[in-house]
Amino acid sequence: MKTRIYWTLFLLSAVGVLSACFLTLTVMVQLSTRQAERTICDLTDTVSKVYGAMTLDAYTEQLASLPEDTRATLITQDGTVLYDSNASAAEMENHLDRPEIQSALENGTGEDTRRSSTIHASTYYYAIRLPDHCVLRLSRRYSSIRSIILSAIPGILVVVIILFGLALILSRRLTRWMIRPVERAAEAIEHEGAEGETYAELTPFVSHIRAQDQQISSQQEVLQRERDILGTVTNNMREGLLLVSSDNNIISINPSATHMLAGRRAEPTEYIGRNYLLVNRTQQMRACVCAALEGESRDDEFSMHGSVYHVYASPMMRMGEVHGVVVIVLDETQQRMAEHSRQEFSANVSHELKTPLTSISGYAEMMENGMVASMEDIRTFSGSIHKEALRLIALIEDIIRLSRIEEQPKQVSEMEPVDLCDLCAAVLESLQPVAEKAQVTLHFDGSAPPVTGEDAMLSEMVYNLCENAIKYNRPGGSVWVSLREREDELEFTVKDNGIGIPEEARMRVFERFYRVDKSRSKQIGGTGLGLSIVKHVVEYHEGRIELDSTLGLGTEIRVYLPKQ
Repeated sequence: MKTRIYWTLFLLSAVGVLSACFLTLTVMVQLSTRQAERTICDLTDTVSKVYGAMTLDAYTEQLASLPEDTRATLITQDGTVLYDSNASAAEMENHLDRPEIQSALENGTGEDTRRSSTIHASTYYYAIRLPDHCVLRLSRRYSSIRSIILSAIPGILVVVIILFGLALILSRRLTRWMIRPVERAAEAIEHEGAEGETYAELTPFVSHIRAQDQQISSQQEVLQRERDILGTVTNNMREGLLLVSSDNNIISINPSATHMLAGRRAEPTEYIGRNYLLVNRTQQMRACVCAALEGESRDDEFSMHGSVYHVYASPMMRMGEVHGVVVIVLDETQQRMAEHSRQEFSANVSHELKTPLTSISGYAEMMENGMVASMEDIRTFSGSIHKEALRLIALIEDIIRLSRIEEQPKQVSEMEPVDLCDLCAAVLESLQPVAEKAQVTLHFDGSAPPVTGEDAMLSEMVYNLCENAIKYNRPGGSVWVSLREREDELEFTVKDNGIGIPEEARMRVFERFYRVDKSRSKQIGGTGLGLSIVKHVVEYHEGRIELDSTLGLGTEIRVYLPKQ
């Protein structure tokens, strides 16, 4: 707007200056022409008055003394040229047919203006009749008049340039003066409470705009808050959220969706505006999105990178038409693993409980049916029933302990400093009879500061590791228990030189009910839950466990617990 006003004012000024110059030149030309014609008329009257006072020769000499730009011609009544100041009179044609000559002979004076095609200039002629009826004619070319005008043009151009410069300056200042109230009105709209001089006609407009601006600002703040809240929610969702437009391009995607669908951590902005197939090309994903774009909700499952995902796709409807798809992705890997673990646990528990119960039931049935006659057989069968019952009780107790550890929430306030040195000494002392019976020697060395934890759990962890080292050893073997202090953790190690663990079984020994040698475990009364309990105790205390073993040479298990 400012530029348009500026150039409009400048063009108006330029048109005014040029028009004034044109009119000035036109008036100057007219005035100069009339002045020149008047001068010729007066000069002719003056020269004609002295015609009878001197001889013809003297008179022609007088005519010859006239200004160079003035031509004098003396013509007789019959049109013969007696004298001409610019040409030889004898060579000139008869001038009786000239309009100014005829008018002078008839009326006393005559004038005419003629343009010459040879010299491309106009000439003004003025003739007056003399007392002897001869005609005196003076003439002057207009080219001389124009030359006078042209000589003034440089000065006029200087004036025009000055006027143009003034027009530029005045146009700029006028534009600023005209725009300033509008700018103040804009400032008043932008800065609430700002006051400034403005056009009265703009006051209602400014008030209306200010009210609308305040309303828009408040709506923007509300929308921004809602957008921030929605962004915070979607960015921190564990579930993947994906919005797909009707042309299959991604409108929005949260970090969880990029991780689950693309299999890598990537910025969501990397996929905005691009086809959703760049994120995930599985057939299940494509089928769900296509069905939702047709107005039908659908869900399906697919596996990727060792994880199981469930996809829910629903159409985004507006005015009865599908404008996009909302895709929710859930990671069900842990749930499936938990279901599988529960199923496996139930199957293993059923199997482990069924074995001693079957034995107890069989022995009891044989005794009930009188198939045992001697007291020796009764004592043998009763001993077997008692042994299986103890095995059953031990199994149930281990299951209860494992369930309690898994379900017990971690209470930091209930933890207390535990001296592992004293704890290990007490456990080894209680296991000394078992070790002597198995002909295994126990060794303990090292020292460490107290660690924060649950005393009962840590005691059970040490007991299970040491007991396993004794059970799966050989006569004459040894078990070494040691404690070492590291920078920010304690290292608890149980090492034996027993039968060892095969390489293919090392990754599974911490699973529930897994036993490397089932016949040996059954013989020594193992339940298959000892190392599983150890693993859960270590995880409860935010530690880690490592295992090294060589078949036939022994096993070493290291537990690392944080100091705090």
